[in-house]
Amino acid sequence: MIRIADVLLNPKRAKRHSIELILIAFVYTSLSMFLGYWIFPEYSSLFSIFFSVISCVYVVQGILIVEEKRERDFDDEFIILKKHMRTLKFLIVLFFGFLLAYVFWTIVLPERIGVEIFSIQKTEIENIRSITGSAINPDNFTIILYNNFRVLVFSLILALFYGAGSIFILVWNASIMGFVIGTLARNVVGLASLPQVFLKYFIHGLPEMIAYFIVALVGGILFIEIIKGDFVKGKVKRTFIDIFFLLIIAIFLLVLAALLETYVSPLI
Repeated sequence: MIRIADVLLNPKRAKRHSIELILIAFVYTSLSMFLGYWIFPEYSSLFSIFFSVISCVYVVQGILIVEEKRERDFDDEFIILKKHMRTLKFLIVLFFGFLLAYVFWTIVLPERIGVEIFSIQKTEIENIRSITGSAINPDNFTIILYNNFRVLVFSLILALFYGAGSIFILVWNASIMGFVIGTLARNVVGLASLPQVFLKYFIHGLPEMIAYFIVALVGGILFIEIIKGDFVKGKVKRTFIDIFFLLIIAIFLLVLAALLETYVSPLI
């Protein structure tokens, strides 16, 4: 228990303990679902996400502070990007923990309870399918890319004005993907095909999520620099160079994700 608490409350240790971080995200997400269902049954779908976000804000904010310090301590862009990759790994691991929780509870919860806890996710998936369908359609590329860019901008705004607020996007997307994977595994293809279902959505979902994590990192670094006053202490050029490279990578990943979702995922 002490070890898990130490991992949760110490950002530097959290990045070095992936398994514990996945378990923490899984447990906190599970608790958030049941708290939301118990306290606000009619709005449990939304409050479960809200509670999950609150539970991880502290450690994510701590990670952003560490990243902002690197902006001041290093001048070599390659070294800074290499350090950023470790933080992105942390966010991916955290996302995977959220995702596993939503997949697990989508599969095992009775349908009567699942309908309430995952009502928003179900509505969102139905809206997406009504627009793009499930077959290969070149027109879907533009639609998917536009929607992805909207989320990208929203992630940047949340991170820029609320620091770790962009973690909402992380939890929200984990809930959507987890609900889809869990529903397909339970009702359509069966549990034996769970790896195939994961592959179907991870092929385009992983680069898409990494793009969102990158802009969350960008916004979070700017947020910390502004509130600490570092943004006006001669580091503007260094910061903007770093942001430029990160945004180029994020845009490339979003385009790649849209291409994969349009032309590859429907074939699996």
